Amino acid sequence: MKKIAIVILITISSVSCNDNSKKIDYGNILNNCFSENEIAILNEVCSLFEAKLTENYPKEPIAIKYKLYLKDISELNEPTGFIKNSSNTLLDKLKNSSVFDKIWIKYSATYYEDDSYEIQVITNFKNTENDTEEIPKDFYITNPKGAYIGCLLKNQKNIFIEEYLLAIKDIGEISPQILAQGLFESLTEADYDDKTVRLIIALNLFYEMELNISE
Repeated sequence: MKKIAIVILITISSVSCNDNSKKIDYGNILNNCFSENEIAILNEVCSLFEAKLTENYPKEPIAIKYKLYLKDISELNEPTGFIKNSSNTLLDKLKNSSVFDKIWIKYSATYYEDDSYEIQVITNFKNTENDTEEIPKDFYITNPKGAYIGCLLKNQKNIFIEEYLLAIKDIGEISPQILAQGLFESLTEADYDDKTVRLIIALNLFYEMELNISE
C-alpha cells in the first residue's frame, strides 16, 4: 500500500509541476511578423494577464476564465482587481518596445490621413486659451495598418475573428464593450482554447484599455 501511495503522490506532483511550468506562447502565432524578442514580450504580457484571470476567476478552467472576462467587459463590469493591480512597469515596457507601434497608434494619427493632423494639433493648442472649451482627449487604438492586424488577418480561418479584425481595421474607433459583446456572442466554447483568441482578448480588450486609463 505504501508503494502505491508513493507512486500516486509522485504522479500528482509530476502533473502539478507540468501544469505550473507550462509556458504561454500565444505570441508565437506572430512569428512571421515579429522578432523573437518582440514575441517574448508578448508572451510575458499574456502570462501576466492570465495570472490576473486566475486571481479574479480562481475556480474556473482557463478557457472559461477568458469567457467570463469577455462577459464582464461586455456588461461594463471589469473586475476591479484588473485595474487596481495593473503593472505600470509592464505597460512602460510595452510602450518602450518595438512591439508597441506594430500594435497601437494614437487615434488622431489615423483620423487625419490627408496631412491635416498638424492642423488639428494647432487647433487644439489654441483652444487651451479658452477655458470653456474642452479639448478632445486623444487615445490609443489598434493600428489598422500595423503588422499585428495584418499578421492576424493573414490565413485567419475563424470567421468571427476575421470579422472582428476587419471591423478594427476598417472602423478603428470601436468601444471595447461592443467588441467584447460581439466576440462573447459569437465565439464557441472551443474557440476559447485558440491562441489567437486569447492573444486578442489580452492585447485588445485588456492592455489597450489599460493604456488609455493610464494616459
